[in-house]
Amino acid sequence: MNLIEMINARRLINGPEDKLMCVSPLKHPWAWEMLDRMENNHWLPKSIPMGDDVLCYRTRMDQAERQMYDRSLAFLSNLDGIQFNNLITNIGRHVTSPEASMTLARQAYEEANHVRSYATMTEAVSLAPQEIYGMYQTDEILANKNKFIMAQSDELKGDFTPVKFALAVIGNICLEGIYFYSGFLNFYVLAKNGKMLKSADHIKYIQRDEETHLEFFCRMYETLQQENPEIFTPEFYAAARKLMMAAVELEISWGKHTIEGGVLGLTDAIVELRIKHLANVRAARLGWEPLYPGVKNPTPWVEKFSAVNGSEVNFFEGKPTDYQAGGLEWS
Repeated sequence: MNLIEMINARRLINGPEDKLMCVSPLKHPWAWEMLDRMENNHWLPKSIPMGDDVLCYRTRMDQAERQMYDRSLAFLSNLDGIQFNNLITNIGRHVTSPEASMTLARQAYEEANHVRSYATMTEAVSLAPQEIYGMYQTDEILANKNKFIMAQSDELKGDFTPVKFALAVIGNICLEGIYFYSGFLNFYVLAKNGKMLKSADHIKYIQRDEETHLEFFCRMYETLQQENPEIFTPEFYAAARKLMMAAVELEISWGKHTIEGGVLGLTDAIVELRIKHLANVRAARLGWEPLYPGVKNPTPWVEKFSAVNGSEVNFFEGKPTDYQAGGLEWS
């Protein structure tokens, strides 16, 4: 088999494993595009000074606000750690497209960078960092949420099938597109009220990364539809929708738990509607019917508020207009 024949034979999964990493001409140019986007988004947690947030946490926040901050930070740091290991030990070992494998490696680096970012926030601000790191051991709602997410990633550890991989892609779309977002909202609500602005800077950069990761997995989904059409049966779609709706319920439950009835105008109803709205947008991106017909976005201000470098980000459609790193500005 010559080089062109070998590249033409490549597939996202179950393709020839030549291990030569000859990527030109590209079989999956969308993966190369996503890798470029990730590299252009490069940033480091140490570039964001935390001094102002330390003072704010200790002198300007009440107990409910600190609890919301701590709980949000605890889960978000758990989630990126789970995802880092999931990409390395589960998803990555089944991908046979070299350019997709390289992009997954870059994503794994970014998940590790997010873990460092959350650690920077925890160590700088918290009065009891170990309580945040160990919250999954003391908070039953958090423990159950982590257990469910880890069980999804473990599905690929048994006998491999293309259907299992496709459902794992849906699980990752849930992870990158649903599970983070009540926590992100909490940080933005604080910042909107002039509190913990540097923490929100971390979250802005992290969210921009996660939206790129979300788009990457959506492209994987589309490629599987092209290369493995036999996967996409009515039974698959039913299982995929069920998985996403389970993620929605977990995220709503956790989001409500972080605010315990309400913080700074954020209510249980707002949390529920926002997560269901996000699920509808993710479903639309995949070409599905809405999971929750008629639900509207209760927090439209977040889209512009979460933009990096003052540029608008239409992250509900996964199309950031600004991919460059740089300083953040608060108006």
